[in-house]
Amino acid sequence: MTKSWILSMGLSALLCLTNLFAKSQCTIVGWASQNGGVTGGGTATPTVVTNYNDLKTAITSSSVKVVHISGTITIPSAGRISLQDQSGKTIYGLPGSKLVSNDQTKANSGILYVKRCSNIIFRNVTLEGPGAYDTDGWDNMTLDNSTNIWVDHCEFQDGMDGNLDIKNAADYVTVTWCKFIYNKAPTPGGPGGSDDHRFSDLFGSSDGATGDRGKLRVTMQHCWWAQGCKERMPRVRFGKVHMVNNLFNSTVASKCVTAGFEADLLVESNVFENVSNSITTMDNTFTAVTSRNNIFTNTSGDTTNSGTAFTPPYTLTITPAANVKSLVMASAGATLTSPSCDSAATTPVTYTLTTTAAPTTGGTITGAGTYDSATVVTVTATAATGYTFTGWSGDVSDTTAAATITMSGNKSVTANFQALNTDSSTTPADSIPTGDSTTIRIEDDATTTQGLCSYDGAISTNSGASNGKVINLANASGKGVTWKVNVPAAGTYSINWRYVNSSSSNTYSMALIINGTTINNALPFPKTSSSTVFANVTTTISLNAGDNTIRLQSTTSTATADIDWIEITGNTPVAANCNGTTARTAFSAASSQLTHSVTKTSVYPNPTNGKATITVTLGKNEQAVIRLYDAQGSVVANLGTISSVTGGIQQIPCNLNSKPGLYYVVVIGNKGLKATHKLVIE
Repeated sequence: MTKSWILSMGLSALLCLTNLFAKSQCTIVGWASQNGGVTGGGTATPTVVTNYNDLKTAITSSSVKVVHISGTITIPSAGRISLQDQSGKTIYGLPGSKLVSNDQTKANSGILYVKRCSNIIFRNVTLEGPGAYDTDGWDNMTLDNSTNIWVDHCEFQDGMDGNLDIKNAADYVTVTWCKFIYNKAPTPGGPGGSDDHRFSDLFGSSDGATGDRGKLRVTMQHCWWAQGCKERMPRVRFGKVHMVNNLFNSTVASKCVTAGFEADLLVESNVFENVSNSITTMDNTFTAVTSRNNIFTNTSGDTTNSGTAFTPPYTLTITPAANVKSLVMASAGATLTSPSCDSAATTPVTYTLTTTAAPTTGGTITGAGTYDSATVVTVTATAATGYTFTGWSGDVSDTTAAATITMSGNKSVTANFQALNTDSSTTPADSIPTGDSTTIRIEDDATTTQGLCSYDGAISTNSGASNGKVINLANASGKGVTWKVNVPAAGTYSINWRYVNSSSSNTYSMALIINGTTINNALPFPKTSSSTVFANVTTTISLNAGDNTIRLQSTTSTATADIDWIEITGNTPVAANCNGTTARTAFSAASSQLTHSVTKTSVYPNPTNGKATITVTLGKNEQAVIRLYDAQGSVVANLGTISSVTGGIQQIPCNLNSKPGLYYVVVIGNKGLKATHKLVIE
């Protein structure tokens, strides 16, 4: 029998065990399987939450049976969420999600408190606390007087008072495949007296809590107390606790499993490495500790075995201790990729991704379909001939042609395309901002002379906005934003708003009013995934020659979208002066009847360090607007409007405060002048 054959057979056996244990992770085991078991929220449709307010509403609502946590949600000071007096609920963390508390005060700390509940499942949830500080504050999670609770594949980090505590007659609890860790250094000087309170888990609050007698029946299997854990892994009073197949390898551990007052512990097939006091008894007031089939490597202090512990009423598949370390380190914590392994669910939760091209002739999109929850999907936009891709809107806000979206619910995305100028005298790249189709942008910090006439609310900061600010409307019906633009001729123009609208309590539509007439009383502004993730809404409108007002207005008393900016695309629009007539009123249909001379433009120097002179030769009674565009076709700067009664050479000195790169200087006259110059800013 060769060594290679033995190695091969050993590897095959380990892979077989790994597959078996992967399947077993779907099944409730231990004490929580007794007394009726645990089914949680079953196959109820999940409510996906992305912010604190929605999270709190979903957890505290007894009508919501399945909650899916998406992204990182910060728990505000004093924002600890209490799940009370409920039964039949599942709280699942989608991949990459996290609940974070940064408060280290006694009263305002903590993340989740579960009281008088039954039949509850927590799976794949990561809870990150502010770091250990001994002030008798709150834990990342506390189970209080609750029964039949299953905590599975959760990760508990840096709990202030502790990571997970179980107390006050809580009973029939199973904790499987969970990871406990302290990444942050402890904060010394707390009033409790300990300068290093990285004490992870306490079962039973005091020796005098005699109501715990006969309760606190807990099974912990395939859990990992990783680096930073110092004590209480767990410390137990009263309870019958089965510690099986767990890994303890924190090099700062001074006490791991600790039997306190009337504790009855069965500790079997665990692995203890580089720790002190693997199994400790306190004051000889414990009931019994049975230690069997454990592995102790480089440990010191107690490995106590005293008395005969309880016999579990359930059957349990026990992993050989030699295989525990590799399995637990590979799978403990929030490592699940799909919520489909719910104890009462046999098929994955699926969601639909819908894609739309705007306009429909602008291009094609790949990626639409039905996907399992938490699947990351790539959507790709391909522009048709004569169009360019300008960005995504809906549930994705991105300007790259290939964007990703996580399926935490039904999703809808729109790929926005813009027609290119087909003038044969220019290249496709040159034609992005030229010809009869140009784009102007009016930012949220524009003045009344720059086209932003009014807003009913305030300018608020937002890190996701293009200039760090948004227009935040007052929460009342009829509140809105008004812009003013001037166009040379009546026709159809495209409007593009960049916005954010993240709260589930907001309204997802607004009224669009053009020149005082409501043309759409429910223009959709779909929900965005967070308060700093923006989306775009596009539509087409008809404008009159000359000045026009554009207004977005709320139709209910609730909050609605915050606006970053508006873009208008079409036949050479310009921002108008809200307080009077624009300098470009001569841009009218009648101007096309005037004669004009041959025109010429130039930009010097080119390349430039930012300073340049633009020279334009105008005909008699000719006007022109000059703008700077970036390589994607977005307006960077309005460089001015020039005119000449007699005709002749006009020079405009400019100091272009733009980042180095490729730009386009575009000159558009009212009598046929159309010129584009590539400009390199070094």
